[in-house]
Amino acid sequence: MPFAKLPTGITMYYEVEGQGQPLLLIMGTNADHSIWAPQVAAYRDHYMVITYDARGTGQSTHPAELEKYSMRILADDAAALLDELNIPSAHVSGLSLGSATAQELAINYPTKIRSLQLHGTWGFSDEWFIRMIDTNEYPVQNNDFERYVRTALLWVSSPAFINDEPEKVAEFERGIIAGNPHPPSKEGMLGHFHADKTHNTLDRLGNIDAPTLVTSGEMDWQVPTRYGLIVQNEIPGAEMHVFQGPNSSHIAFAEMTNEWNDFTLRWLAQRN
Repeated sequence: MPFAKLPTGITMYYEVEGQGQPLLLIMGTNADHSIWAPQVAAYRDHYMVITYDARGTGQSTHPAELEKYSMRILADDAAALLDELNIPSAHVSGLSLGSATAQELAINYPTKIRSLQLHGTWGFSDEWFIRMIDTNEYPVQNNDFERYVRTALLWVSSPAFINDEPEKVAEFERGIIAGNPHPPSKEGMLGHFHADKTHNTLDRLGNIDAPTLVTSGEMDWQVPTRYGLIVQNEIPGAEMHVFQGPNSSHIAFAEMTNEWNDFTLRWLAQRN
């Protein structure tokens, strides 16, 4: 099993599949590397795909202290993993918390970025965003993890998904904690919420010079498109794409997988 002991003070679980130019995928809040499975299946015929469990998730280290979680710290972990794998630069794609991590990675380690994809992203946690995160954090603080999963899914998924696909909803919910052999810990979840609520790159996004794609879903309640548009506007030359339709949620990568994968692969092919 591939583990890396990183100079940032954690041990990280990671997986590498496929061959070609390296593509680092960074997952969102409280989710481990396995959530990227539909993307890995699509990407590995074209790229060397690297996925990993961020600190606080999966089989990586779960620090107990809140101050050991920030987007900059998570980015330092990602940079250290690339160094461990002797990869000088990679295409980087991040979702939600992973997109904020990717911003810090691009700002602080610019030579490591071949191209940058920021999905469901934001540049500054304003009061609305913090209150939204609080609705997810409250059940975790009170050890009601089932309620957390149900609350989180309301924010990240579409009404079409919840109303029309009950079996997939149940499977998705089980996979987060109850049916996950390596579930996120309470400490890790609270740490990720802390990183979400303290994220702020707004005055530094202009330093990113890698080819950048920002995407959103028109039905993303958790990180509405208005946040992505601000990020796109601040990064020189960044492109914006808004997924549309009844399943264009925060987890459009899971709800409309084929369209999401096809679009991102086409965009990547133009940056090889």
